[in-house]
Amino acid sequence: MPNLHIAGDPPMTKALVAAGAFAADPVIVVDVGARGGVEWYWKVFGQHLRIVAFEPDAKECARLNAAGDPQVTFIAAALGAENGPRTLYVTRHAASTTFYPTVPEWGRRYAFADNLAVESEVVVQTTTLRDALGGRRPDFIKLDAEGAELDVLRGADLEPVLGLIAELNFGQSPSGQPSFADFDIHCRANGLQLYDLDVYRFSRMALPYPYLYDSRDADGRPVAGPTIQGQLLSSDALYFRDALSSAKPVKQACLFEIFGLADCAAETVQAHRDAFARWVDPDRLLDLLVPEVKGQRLGYREYVARHAADPLFRPTPGWRQPPKQVSQYDGVFIPAWLGFRQRLYWAWRALRHRL
Repeated sequence: MPNLHIAGDPPMTKALVAAGAFAADPVIVVDVGARGGVEWYWKVFGQHLRIVAFEPDAKECARLNAAGDPQVTFIAAALGAENGPRTLYVTRHAASTTFYPTVPEWGRRYAFADNLAVESEVVVQTTTLRDALGGRRPDFIKLDAEGAELDVLRGADLEPVLGLIAELNFGQSPSGQPSFADFDIHCRANGLQLYDLDVYRFSRMALPYPYLYDSRDADGRPVAGPTIQGQLLSSDALYFRDALSSAKPVKQACLFEIFGLADCAAETVQAHRDAFARWVDPDRLLDLLVPEVKGQRLGYREYVARHAADPLFRPTPGWRQPPKQVSQYDGVFIPAWLGFRQRLYWAWRALRHRL
């Protein structure tokens, strides 16, 4: 997580980091469900980054803290809507351990049922994110809490949060976990709007499709995951506040760029030119945001002026733009429009899974 349109080499953000825009006010990220470590793309902020990561598995937290990354703190804690005891269901696939166990009769219809089989139960003390942060005010939240994402948000102060990304389910399971619709309602009530959505499909056991990824457990054994076709069951959902009235426009523009929303970043630069001019000429930042189109790289003004009528911005006759997605059978799906560094990253992941 996530598999949205991540910018692997965001030039505007790099320019602002180099200018010291975050030296006195680092970007603060909260990562809930941090098994395996934090996401690679935060490294663009260098020393001007603070990540507070939560994972209920104490051994996993100790392992991650031993890596000694000074920008990241891993905390062994289970988060919820309120403080108090709660039963945690430890599953066969450790990353799927949850407060919302899958109902076996429903799960057996899919290949992932074995991953979610409950092997033990343990009562843990949950705490709210509000209390766990101890006054720290996050700029961005990542949620991968195996169905408890909305519970975590209900125990959080969302006022300072510019955006968040969450792994969400669409509510077909009768386990009682909140659905995508419940989560979306809560976000919109707190001023956060849906900006991007990556969906995952899971085929029925009656005729299972090939897997989309070569998913593996900690011991390298294959585990079931999303398939190239089937019922839509889960997603990675990206939410942001409208940046036109943002109190932290420079941070928000960088977050937009990282998550592949260069248009939103440009709008933010235009709406808050004075905030950006303190660090870098806003016109230069706009030029840096302009994407390459069909091998051509234009300046911002020329790009906007030519956009409406120039054939450069129209799809090749008979084709979609970007080209039609074709699911890969090698375990990793690499969209054709990804930049070189992003394609290299996903190719490396595919190779790593095969070793």
